[in-house]
Amino acid sequence: MAAPVILPPLRKRLSPNRSSRHGQAVHLVVVHDTEGGYAGSIATLCDPARQASAHVVVREDGNEATQLVPWGEKAWACVAFNSVSDNIELAGFHDRLGTHELRVGARVVAFRLHKRGLPARWSRDGKSPGFTRHYDLGAAGGGHTDPTTRLLYWLRFVALVKYEARRGHFRQTWGVD
Repeated sequence: MAAPVILPPLRKRLSPNRSSRHGQAVHLVVVHDTEGGYAGSIATLCDPARQASAHVVVREDGNEATQLVPWGEKAWACVAFNSVSDNIELAGFHDRLGTHELRVGARVVAFRLHKRGLPARWSRDGKSPGFTRHYDLGAAGGGHTDPTTRLLYWLRFVALVKYEARRGHFRQTWGVD
């Protein structure tokens, strides 16, 4: 068994692409991939002309992450689900995400589920509490296919999130609320 992963060091860069949740309770963690590199994706998600953001972007090697939107605010990542979700971007391309990045991404998702008191359950349509991939949200989520349409690949990630949730031992804080 590989050594347990930890939450990576977290840099902060505030994106202007954010807004109030207007009292909406978060019931979902949405996993995305950037379809681009870490630094370029952060720049894109902080560009006001792009009108897109995420709460956190995890670097391709999993050894660093950057928070762009405080957890208490709405990131602009998945249209109809923005107000009710925390959004995690995995830098890179859906067919080339590395094993360590996936493990760290699963730890980040499990941490957010823990902090929100949500189950480590795949929410296939985004309506029930848990976590999902952007792809599963369909047109209401913006019609994206990230992080993958390959079911076996996604099921491996689901298993990693469940493992991390069971493992527990989460730190008190990671990022700005």
